[in-house]
Amino acid sequence: MAFVNLSLLLGGICTAIPIVLHLVMRQKPKHLPFPALQFLQHRRETNRRTLQLRHWLLLALRCLAVAVIVFALARPSVDSTAVAGWLMSAGLLVTLGLVGGCLIFTLMQRKGRLLIGILAALSGLLLIALAVNTIGSLRTGPRVLLGDQQAPVAAALVIDSSPAMMYRYQNQTRLDVARETATWLIGQFSLESDVAVVEARPEPALFSVDLSAARKAVSRLQPEGGREPLPRAIRKALRLLATNDKARKEVYVFTDLTRSSWQDDQSGALRAALDDAREVTVYVVDVGVEAPRNVALSGLQLSAETLAGDNDLIVEAEVAAVGAGGQSRVELFVEEPDPDKPIIVDGETILPRAVRRDRHEIELAQDASKKIRFRVRGLPVGVHQGSVRLTQDDNLAIDNQRYFTVNVVESWPVLVVAPSGVNESLLTEAIAPFEYRETNRARFQCTVISQGDLENHILQNYAVVALVDPSPLTPTQWERMARFVEHGGGLGIFLGHNAAATTSFNSEVPRRLVGGKLARIWRSPERDLFLAPTRYDHPVLAPFRDQATSVPWDASPVFLHWVLDELGSNTTRVAALSNGKPAIVETVHGTGRVLTWTTPVSDPLRPAGRTCWNELPTSEVNWPYFVLINETIRYLAGTNDQRLNYLVGETVQIPNQTGAYPDRYDLFPPHDEPLDVTAHQDLLTVRATDRAGAYRLKGFLGGPVARGFAVNLAPRESDLRRLSRVQLDELLGKDRYQLARNKDEIVLEVGQARVGREFYPYLMVLLVIVVGLEHLFANRFYRQPT
Repeated sequence: MAFVNLSLLLGGICTAIPIVLHLVMRQKPKHLPFPALQFLQHRRETNRRTLQLRHWLLLALRCLAVAVIVFALARPSVDSTAVAGWLMSAGLLVTLGLVGGCLIFTLMQRKGRLLIGILAALSGLLLIALAVNTIGSLRTGPRVLLGDQQAPVAAALVIDSSPAMMYRYQNQTRLDVARETATWLIGQFSLESDVAVVEARPEPALFSVDLSAARKAVSRLQPEGGREPLPRAIRKALRLLATNDKARKEVYVFTDLTRSSWQDDQSGALRAALDDAREVTVYVVDVGVEAPRNVALSGLQLSAETLAGDNDLIVEAEVAAVGAGGQSRVELFVEEPDPDKPIIVDGETILPRAVRRDRHEIELAQDASKKIRFRVRGLPVGVHQGSVRLTQDDNLAIDNQRYFTVNVVESWPVLVVAPSGVNESLLTEAIAPFEYRETNRARFQCTVISQGDLENHILQNYAVVALVDPSPLTPTQWERMARFVEHGGGLGIFLGHNAAATTSFNSEVPRRLVGGKLARIWRSPERDLFLAPTRYDHPVLAPFRDQATSVPWDASPVFLHWVLDELGSNTTRVAALSNGKPAIVETVHGTGRVLTWTTPVSDPLRPAGRTCWNELPTSEVNWPYFVLINETIRYLAGTNDQRLNYLVGETVQIPNQTGAYPDRYDLFPPHDEPLDVTAHQDLLTVRATDRAGAYRLKGFLGGPVARGFAVNLAPRESDLRRLSRVQLDELLGKDRYQLARNKDEIVLEVGQARVGREFYPYLMVLLVIVVGLEHLFANRFYRQPT
């Protein structure tokens, strides 16, 4: 507890005035002779006690009135969070006074012992409760002195600069309101105050040199994606304040209270940090809008980031309404290929022309969403930049456009090697169907040769080599395979009838490629053995993730498979069979990779003269096989490695093979000056991805080379749903922060926290009650009989 006018407590000695007056002015008893009648003497004693009690009661009320006046003029105050505790103490004190008065009355009147005992016990309990509650209030109170509102402070201003803060309302963005309020607040601090502007970035927070520097830091704030959650920024502010020696420490959080800004997997750490920093007062300044309205493109999904052949590009977009919906038009644009652009002319960046390729009209209900699909045909070979746009303007513009990049390449060449008599068509027709080959839409261009003809082909001319049910290879052939994989090639080995647990497969080089030792053939004549992946984190199994529990693996039984033992250190299990044995393993060798299937993909449904190893390609429900074999060949071709679409703040890494691509590029980020980037170790790395848009790479290697990638905001960045007060209490702790929505509320909350909640109004009410009781009892005790 603190006092605004501490010196006025010396006026408490005025409580002695009624006592002195009472002692000086009391009448001395006169001795009058009177007959010694016993009953008159008893009556006299009774009247004397009653009169004495009345005198003491009036004396107590008058002393209390003076004490209340002195206490009120001293203006006692407590921390806002401790008001309830001190009011409880006051209530206990009043109750103790009433019970104590009753106890004194019963003692003077010599009432029954039982009543005196009850009142004495109740008084003792109230006294203990009062002591405990008062001690608790003192311990939970602030660790800094209250009273001086203009004292220097150490203040940290945590300002939310998330993209959602660009929501425009009453011709101001939420970030504009936060900057304006923060600038005004800095002007309220005394010149000796230490102020820090804390941003949600990984960089450490520092105090500004002076208040002017703090204002400039606020004015420079710009909306950013990919930043830290607000709880981490608040913890950073608390750590900074812990290094300051100012007695008063305050944190101001300027936020629109959108959930996306507060989502943090370490939110419990914030509660712990606030509990450890009880001397720090936290203010949450709400600059958001209670009922926002917005239509947003919440995300894009591409059929593939790398297209082979003349395949169509499928782009799925989700349009979501927050608040009122309505009619919206969504359009898809693709830039025309132009290797000479971007180019800077007279200080202006000239970009390739964007052409509208498709559009949709949709109707959205309130707080509803709808998915739409675009189809883009006839994209030529090369890197293409595109975007999906909402044509109408709304209060939040940053989510009205999403960007994408796609790379179109020629069909990947695949060399399919099979011994004589092996049916390779179950593989080739699955990855390059006849009708797709005829229309140039096949992803893979298959060249089928016999195993004996392997020496006549240059393996480096192919992206993937597939050994279909191979017979034992010669050491020279295995060495050629090893060199092919080591230099980045993809090798698929589909073991079957022709394999053998001999030196040809179990010597050092083939064993290093296959991934383990061929031990024996596992036989399961019943239909109870099948593929049973336990994890779907490998890219080959990625298409099954969303329906992992409903894939009909058991509809394609496996009757025989090779058992791989002693897997190599660089070999991992991709998928298992239902007996726990490996079905597919991956081996990394050099810069390439090998996928080994322990059962073949070449057995027809009823092979002539031999046992069928499985029904993977021939089952009535064989779609899992078609997906799995296509993903296997795609993964071996390396198409999964080239990611071209990123989120804001992510580090971009693009393969850049020496000799095939330039080593140096000019990077044209959106709305910014070009940057010079250089590839290192066949990898192009870009970290400056703090803005959404199309990033274009322009290089030269025998001619202009145009590459690029796209960066988008995470869909959650445009989620305008707000935190409730209950959710905010869970994050920060109930009664651990003050919430304000405008400057007047900030002044009120800061004043109450610095000066404290005053008891002056309560003391004035108590004074009126005491004076009223004194007046009532005095008139009653001393009225003249009529």
